[in-house]
Order: sequence, then structure tokens, then C-alpha cells
Amino acid sequence: MRSLLTLVVAYVLLILQSTVQEIAPVRMAAPSLGLLVVLYVGISPKWTISAASIVALCTGYLLDLVSGAPQGVHALVFILVAVAGRALSTRVAVQGIVLSAATSFVASLFGAALVVMVRAQVAPESGYGGLRQAPLEALLTGLCGPVVLGLLRRIDGKLESARARVGLARGPRSAKTAARFGFKER
Repeated sequence: MRSLLTLVVAYVLLILQSTVQEIAPVRMAAPSLGLLVVLYVGISPKWTISAASIVALCTGYLLDLVSGAPQGVHALVFILVAVAGRALSTRVAVQGIVLSAATSFVASLFGAALVVMVRAQVAPESGYGGLRQAPLEALLTGLCGPVVLGLLRRIDGKLESARARVGLARGPRSAKTAARFGFKER
């Protein structure tokens, strides 16, 4: 349920991003909203790395379809960003506006560099021209990062409280239940 809802949010954000880019009279940089979803599932302790990778693959493939990029480029890059986010989350707790913005900025630069490198391998005629726009896109992504990451935290919190109401969440065991099943008390 969590993965499906996150993919729906990612799809809506990708449609919003591509609409802004299409409506704009000139080619302008837009925040990478799909990357922010992937970053969130990568750094969140509520997601396993396999579930985060599946969400990253689907989000990247949706971005490839929406943007007209060679199929699989963003899917591969988003999986790498999710794995890098998981490695980062073991070292740093990404909470608060400033740290969320800084992490979003760095992840966007990292993702842009990976996209350009993968595209240069897939289609050598494209070159490295996309790196010129990467700092502005990273800045916009960093500004949108706290909002999108906060939205996703709120959605995950609502899902977690709904699961707790029906008894599906892993809450603290009572001493009586722990003794009955032979568990050690936490």
C-alpha cells in the first residue's frame, strides 16, 4: 500500500514537473521532483532497500517515458540515488529544513552527473551539455526538497498510524505477550 501510494505521488509530481517545463515559453530548469521521491524512500528508515529500489526503478522509468529520455537512463540513476541515500541515512539523520535542502541539492547534483554520464554512454552524440543546467536545477530541487520530503513524511506518518489502528504495526510488546511466546523483553 505504501509503495503504491508513493508511486502515485511520484507520478503526480512528475506530471507537474513535465507540465511546468512544457508550458514555459523558453527551455528552463525545473526541480527534479521524482528524484526527491526517490531520495525520500532511500533515506527513510521505514523503507527496506529492496522496496526503495523498486519505487526508484518505477519512478525513473516513468520519468523516462514522460521526458522522452532514452529508456532506462533515469531508472538506473534513480536506483543508484536510492542506494546512495540509504548509505547516507546510516551516517546522517536528514531532518529539518536546512539539512533536507542541502541533501536535496547534493542528490540533485549527483543525479544530474550520473544522468549525463549514462546518456553519454548510451548516445555519445549527446555529449556533456546537460551539466551546464545542473547547478540551477540542483538549486531549485534544494528549494523544493523540504516541502516534498515533508509531504512524504506526513503521508508515511498517516499510513503508519492507520496500520497501528488495525494492529498491523510493530509496536512494543507487553511483558505478558513476550513471556508467552518466549521473547525477551525489549
